[in-house]
Amino acid sequence: MTRNAIGTPEQLRDPNYAPSLGRAIPLAIQQVLGMFVSNVTPAIIVAGAAGFGFGFNSPDFSDLLYLIQMSMLFAGVATLLQTLTLGPVGAGLPIVQGTSFASNSIMIPLVAGKGVDGLAALPCRHWSR
Repeated sequence: MTRNAIGTPEQLRDPNYAPSLGRAIPLAIQQVLGMFVSNVTPAIIVAGAAGFGFGFNSPDFSDLLYLIQMSMLFAGVATLLQTLTLGPVGAGLPIVQGTSFASNSIMIPLVAGKGVDGLAALPCRHWSR
């Protein structure tokens, strides 16, 4: 095993293997930062297409924050439902859910330059997958 490895090949194949805390914490931080960025970015892209100003002194900043907050909220709710299961809903596995870039190609032309009024054309399901 090399010095920077998190385990031997045999350990990495074992589904019950957990690396030491010193090696797991940096990996966990990296995962959280990656998930956060991928959840926030679609909201920022669509808000920019709608013409929202970016910056705390913009009159539309609260609307941009609302889109970001809803993206994070529903990603969290969907992750909890997927992990904990509610009847037949959920896999019972720690699967992280989040927003998707797949629908951006549809949402951008719908909101282009229309500001907050353009958001009414977007179904809520686009903000969580």
